[in-house]
Amino acid sequence: MFKPLPLLVCLTLSGCISPIDYARADCAGESVADKKLHFQTAQMLDREGRKTQALFSYQAAVGYTCENNNPYEMDAARRAAALGLELGQAAEKERDFAHAFDLYESGGQFAAADRVFIELIRAEQHNPASYQRALEHYRNREGAFYSNNAAALKVTGDYKVDPKYMAEVQAMPKRAVERAAEAERVAFNEQYLREYVQLIRSRPEGADFAALQRAGDVQTAFAQKWKDPEPMKTSRAALESMRMWAATGGDEAQRKSVDARVASLVEQRASLLREKFHGAPKLLEDAMDFYRVLGSEANIDGKLAAIRSQAKQLAAAADSNQRYGLAAEYYSVAGEDASAQAMRDKQQQYAMQSMQPQIDAARQQAEALQKQFSDPAVVEAMKKRAQAMQAAQKARGQAKE
Repeated sequence: MFKPLPLLVCLTLSGCISPIDYARADCAGESVADKKLHFQTAQMLDREGRKTQALFSYQAAVGYTCENNNPYEMDAARRAAALGLELGQAAEKERDFAHAFDLYESGGQFAAADRVFIELIRAEQHNPASYQRALEHYRNREGAFYSNNAAALKVTGDYKVDPKYMAEVQAMPKRAVERAAEAERVAFNEQYLREYVQLIRSRPEGADFAALQRAGDVQTAFAQKWKDPEPMKTSRAALESMRMWAATGGDEAQRKSVDARVASLVEQRASLLREKFHGAPKLLEDAMDFYRVLGSEANIDGKLAAIRSQAKQLAAAADSNQRYGLAAEYYSVAGEDASAQAMRDKQQQYAMQSMQPQIDAARQQAEALQKQFSDPAVVEAMKKRAQAMQAAQKARGQAKE
């Protein structure tokens, strides 16, 4: 009768493994031999003065093994703690918070790691992804964290997350909304809008080169005064940031409140541009873009159509006043591309007509010169004057000798 081997599990006719080896084969972690190699590598790097690499190798030597026994763990944890503190403090002094975090974390200096981590988040507070990263970091400092880092905590001592860090992180969306609201308020500057409309309305239509030069100078001065070339775009980006941060926080009441606030601001900005600053075609386009901040679900088609109709009427008025370039821009805002091209053609014809007196004067001057130099008597007189000047110059040279 066949009897199973008491201490062996045969996998094939040619080989068997012990129950311990069989269990180890199913283990996804490292073995004691792996931990020994990490520890010996760390010691070698440590002796060579390569402290950062040694720290990471000591960290790798800490933790669970498939044999449920890691004889190198505590020695590795103690040296990692010392190196993590030393190297982390040096990096923190240089304000390299990202590197300091990695060093403190690898050394089990979790309180110090939390301290520099919040500095990283503060530096990136404009980015909603940093908020999510911070939540994940501090929420992971609970439950299994303590058992997974038991050896490090035995060395570095009692630890828990400082509640002020989580409170700061949880307040990020609300602060970001207010920061974006202030940026929007600064960007939407009515003085800028008044000066921009004046700049656009003062542009010459014809080909008066002196007028064009003056207009260029005014444009340069305007650009130097107002450093942001697209303040209305900046304003809209801030409104979009307000909505994004409100949605990020997970507070439904705040999201609804901010959405209503943004919708109100959009209506204010777009209406003001339409009613008070429609003298510049681009600002009507900006008004439409403000409505688009709300998205297609906001049923803005009627408002966009009203602005296009207004632009079409302003284009016709500009055409009747021979402001063809302005009319072309209004027609473009209205979506009337063929009419816009017709206005550009008119503008070109008008420019050529305005240049005609200068062209005629230049032609007359050229004809006069040609006539003058075709007269033999005039040419002979000029030749004699040149010879006399040459003789006088030669005489002066001889007198000096």
